[in-house]
Amino acid sequence: MERTNSVRQLDLRYIAHVTMVTGTLEESYQTDVSTVRELLDGLDARYSGFRDIFVNPETGQMNLNAMIYYSDVGEVPVSIIDLDHAINDGGTVTFW
Repeated sequence: MERTNSVRQLDLRYIAHVTMVTGTLEESYQTDVSTVRELLDGLDARYSGFRDIFVNPETGQMNLNAMIYYSDVGEVPVSIIDLDHAINDGGTVTFW
């Protein structure tokens, strides 16, 4: 089955030290990626060093001192551990 790319509109929020990399507290972000891992890669292309805050380069897994929260529209945010967690149109991602 062929993967279809659909544009997702996300609300991104940046907390604490993450704002030093992004220069902003929040933004609306359009993307065609479907996982948190892919989102991190896209944000790293935009904000050099962003991915390094959240992903251990040796293991490819989440850094122990980083937090990412995700929520779909109308849902309570949950902490993300699995970087392959799916993201949906209208979702909110908080990077801490």
